[in-house]
This record gives sequence, structure tokens and C-alpha cells, in this order.
Amino acid sequence: MRITLASTAIAAVCGSLALGVTAPALAAAPEQPGRVAVAHAPSALTETLSAGNRIIREARSASPDAAKLGALQQQLETSAGQLLKAAEPDPLEELRQALDKLIKDATKIVDEVAKKDAAGTTAAADEFAVDLKDLQERPARQGVAAPLSVPVPLQ
Repeated sequence: MRITLASTAIAAVCGSLALGVTAPALAAAPEQPGRVAVAHAPSALTETLSAGNRIIREARSASPDAAKLGALQQQLETSAGQLLKAAEPDPLEELRQALDKLIKDATKIVDEVAKKDAAGTTAAADEFAVDLKDLQERPARQGVAAPLSVPVPLQ
């Protein structure tokens, strides 16, 4: 399908119409703390996985940058905090342990890059990837049917 100015304009108009129709209904929805937390959990998990993927990519690059990894680690910690706020109370401790391990792995990657140890960085990135993959598969193990769309690079 060719993308033309007309098709782009039509898509913009349709999107604006859809937003115009649904925005008042969404704004008028009553606050329900339990429902809001559940609604934010998938996006928080996706954001955490995405930050983890960027950490893996940077760690496995030809010349990893410690400053960039530090910034990505901060993003990971922020999204992990949001994920803990949005999590259901039942698996909260298990999730907290998994996120703590992920953050420790990210710290190890940053330390290895700072020491300029390529083998240590690769090993730490591999361990981080395994833990990130475990975090990605956690919802399926807890009975949530919706798969996440963020792939985790293992190699």
C-alpha cells in the first residue's frame, strides 16, 4: 500500500474523530483504584522490559558507554517502581525480588563497563538477559493470557 498525502490526512482525521468521541467517556469514568492499578501494570511491565532491552543492546555494543548505561539503569529503576505500584498484592513480594535481581544485574553491567572488562560485561549482559526473559514470562506463569510484545534478545 502506498502512503500518500491523502491517506495520511484521512488517517489523521479518523484518529482525531475517534479521540474526540472516546475522550469524554474516558474522562467521565469514576476512579476505581484497583482497576487503575491493573490498567497500568502491562504498560509498566512493557516499559521495564524495553529499558532492559536497551541496557542489553548498549552492553553488547562494540564500545558500551557507562554514562548511557547509568541513565538506562535509572530508567529501569523508575519503571520497576511503577510496576511495583501497579502490581496486584498477591505476587508482589515475588515481583519485588525479581526486579531487585534485575536492578542488581544492571548495576553489575555498569560496573563491568566502568572497569572496561569486555568478558565480564558480556557475562553480566547474558545474566541480565536471562533474568529479563524470566520477568517477561512471569505474567503467563501467573495466568495472564496476554503475551507481551517486547522481545528479549538472549544472544
